[in-house]
Amino acid sequence: MGAQTPDPATTFVFRLATLEQDVTELKKQLSFYVPTRENELQIKNIRDIVDRIGKDVNDARGQLSELNNKLSLQESEAQKREAELRENQAALQIRVLWGALSLIIGILTSVLVGYVTHFFH
Repeated sequence: MGAQTPDPATTFVFRLATLEQDVTELKKQLSFYVPTRENELQIKNIRDIVDRIGKDVNDARGQLSELNNKLSLQESEAQKREAELRENQAALQIRVLWGALSLIIGILTSVLVGYVTHFFH
């Protein structure tokens, strides 16, 4: 009973089956690798988008700050103009009242002078 030498055809079939299993295993690993690579690219793309959004948000905050500053400046200028307008209106009202009072005093003086003149005449 000597050692049997394996049949080359059987050895070839065995090796072919082993190679097929190896190829199948490599295909599985490759199928996992491709989505992983795609995921890495998608993650990089998402990071880039998030970075751009962050930059846009910071730019928007800067613009909003500038607009708030301009708005507060315009508001203070409007308040100053309003105060000047009220001051001018108050001065005008005082002049009108002085004019009306002068007119009334003039009329009363004329009536009094007329009455006194008529009384002494």
